[in-house]
Amino acid sequence: MNAVETSILNKIRDLSRMPELVAQFAEQHGLSEDVVFGMNVALDEMLSNIIKYGYADDAIHEIHVRLSVSGRMLVAEIEDDGQPFDPCAAGPVDVDAPLEERKVGGLGIHIVRNLMAEVGYARVADRNRLVMKMLLEPATKEGIHGTE
Repeated sequence: MNAVETSILNKIRDLSRMPELVAQFAEQHGLSEDVVFGMNVALDEMLSNIIKYGYADDAIHEIHVRLSVSGRMLVAEIEDDGQPFDPCAAGPVDVDAPLEERKVGGLGIHIVRNLMAEVGYARVADRNRLVMKMLLEPATKEGIHGTE
C-alpha cells in the first residue's frame, strides 16, 4: 500500500483515530518511531486547528487526510472545506522572547514547520489543501553538504 486515506469529522473526538492510522502505515513502510511521533504531533496540531477555527457554522464537515511515501519523504495531505487559512503565511514566533511579551498563538505552526522538511498550502476549488513532508531519516552531514 503506497498511500492510505481517511476522512474525519470536524469533531475533536475524531482526532483519536489518527495515531492508529499513522502507526499502521508506519509499520507497513518500516518508518521510525521518531517519524511516527513527529507526524502525529503535526497532524494533531493542524487538524485540531482546522476543527477549532476553520468553520463559521456548527454543521458537520469532512476533513480528508492522505498519507503516502514519496522518495525519502512521508507526505501528509489535509484537505478541508473550511474558511481559507494559509498556515505558511503566519509570521515567525519569537521563542526566545519572555513569555509575557510573546503573542498568543502560532506556536503549533512553528512546531510543525520545525518538524517538517516542507509545508505547502493552496486554496483549490473552495478547499484548503495543506501538504506536509517529513524526511524519513535524518539528513547526514554528507547528505546536506555533499562529500567533504
